[in-house]
Amino acid sequence: MLDDIPRHRLYGLAAEIRAVEEGHNARVLPDGSVLVKAESQPGSYRVVLRGIIGGVLRFGCSCRSGEYRASLPVPCKHAAVAARRLEREGLARWEDGSWRLRERAQVRGARLLLARTVDRRPGLVPAAMADAA
Repeated sequence: MLDDIPRHRLYGLAAEIRAVEEGHNARVLPDGSVLVKAESQPGSYRVVLRGIIGGVLRFGCSCRSGEYRASLPVPCKHAAVAARRLEREGLARWEDGSWRLRERAQVRGARLLLARTVDRRPGLVPAAMADAA
């Protein structure tokens, strides 16, 4: 019997294969979530990035599998499609059986978060200093 880590890796790959075979596609939404739809069936599911533990991306999904397999990094085929979309965007990579955030994405994310702190506190930075930066 396989221990949990290799089994979780195999499950992620199997979920992705099922999603591709069923014609699922992913669209990034303005809030940073991913809408996954199947061409063959009505309905769609929202996938979110729940967190990063030990460098591994952890996804959540609004589908039933996403709810009861929430302990897995990739709980369902919709999350697998969303992870592949992150790879196409250059933000994630498949490494050692799990999805990891690329270093460039980490830097971009930190810059965006830092920039948002300036937007929230415009009175703290004089206009002349903000223009000089």
